[in-house]
Amino acid sequence: MNTLINTWTLYQAEINVMFSRFASFIEVGGRTGLGYRDTAQDAMTIPHSNPEKCRQRIVELLKGLVSAGYGLHLFQPEWFEKDKKEKPFKSPTVIPDFDKKNMVHGIEDACSDDALWLIAAITEYVKETGDVTFVDRIVTYADGGEGSVYEHMTKILDFSASQVGQQGVCKGLRADWNDCLNLGGGESAMVSFLHYWAIENFLQLAEYLGKKEDVKKYTAMAEKVKKVCDEQLWDEEWFIRGITKNGKKIGTKEDKEGRVHLESNAWAVLSGAVDEEKGRKAMDSVREYLFTPYGIMLNAPAYTVPDDDIGFVTRVYPGLKENGAIFSHPNPWVWAAECRLGRGDRAMEYYDALCPYYQNDKIEVRESEPYSYCQFVMGRDHTGFGRARHPFMTGTGGWAYFSATRYILGIRPQLDYLEIDPCIPADWEGFSADRVWRGALIHIQVEKPDHKMKGVKEIWLDGQKVEKIPVMEEGSEHQVRVVIGK
Repeated sequence: MNTLINTWTLYQAEINVMFSRFASFIEVGGRTGLGYRDTAQDAMTIPHSNPEKCRQRIVELLKGLVSAGYGLHLFQPEWFEKDKKEKPFKSPTVIPDFDKKNMVHGIEDACSDDALWLIAAITEYVKETGDVTFVDRIVTYADGGEGSVYEHMTKILDFSASQVGQQGVCKGLRADWNDCLNLGGGESAMVSFLHYWAIENFLQLAEYLGKKEDVKKYTAMAEKVKKVCDEQLWDEEWFIRGITKNGKKIGTKEDKEGRVHLESNAWAVLSGAVDEEKGRKAMDSVREYLFTPYGIMLNAPAYTVPDDDIGFVTRVYPGLKENGAIFSHPNPWVWAAECRLGRGDRAMEYYDALCPYYQNDKIEVRESEPYSYCQFVMGRDHTGFGRARHPFMTGTGGWAYFSATRYILGIRPQLDYLEIDPCIPADWEGFSADRVWRGALIHIQVEKPDHKMKGVKEIWLDGQKVEKIPVMEEGSEHQVRVVIGK
């Protein structure tokens, strides 16, 4: 873990921010430009190591936001540079009309999750750097006009709030994070949970800035989304994945195929939108039905019967990619979710299962590098179970780094203090880490005398007991001791 987190996993996150999936051994000629959701998530994970590149990508994504509040699923940043005279070429993923419309696709090609990821990327950047004035920066919209970064954020949240079905669940639109689970134009449980998470991230910023009216408005929006999630998405043992346009719920105990899905259950807990009892049941179901020695599968059982109401995923070969494979990118969501529940043993077990380093003694099965996360590992329903494919160009690197450092190790920058709230295995005695935050070098020592996995009992800063670690002078050096055992 030490070697991967400090070197290879961070490196993988960095190169994905740089190339955004359109340069690799498998992505040759089939795609060009920034993928909106991919780039936003990648940028979210590296503000501490590369704040300049993080900010650059965020601004590019802001310019790729339509004033209605949705992002352009795939675009070239130079399309929106004022001195750009050359007409953009057609996108291989979305092909709108020529001229101005060639750059800006309509809502029929919008993905329901794309822009929501940008909210967290912005808040993580501000928390890391302290650059609060960034939210006042004026940025253009893809379809004309301009607004502040803060205004862009409100448009994103308002768009998702307006795009809901009859019961209030967010529409899936063209697709959500799972491009192959189209739901025939139905509704996405995952996006409803993601919407709640984005609102909560935004509210932290709004409260810090003293935006009282916005705090009131978006707190009410969050409560409404939370109520819908609880009333419409729970299925006694886990959360459903979505609802087709014909009203059929997907991912229920009645389903013979695709009964349990990773994304909606992980985000139910990670977002904070559900109570702990339901969260534990949902994560227990993920463990029972989806966990394997190589990581957590995306869904199970795999689909074998084509059903266009559900989506293209039902036509993907069982056990590959989105249809029952161990799709690596969302695995770290489960690590983080288990940490929110205080189950450090499980979080670390899942980390170890996906960790490429631990598969190196099974290289004849894995068939991939021991230092790179791959896009997917073939699932239980495939004869190649355990075989990994498509290294490096995957959001797994960024999310693995994010979940490991911010949830397992629990080192989380906030707007005006550094939070340290680990969730580590019971048999760990503790750990040490060095962290540079706002220019100060902080030597962190975590101790766990009572063998509890989570719960901060004491925090000591340079020998003095404190409630939290404040922003400290740039260039200074400090000792922090955290005792778990609350």
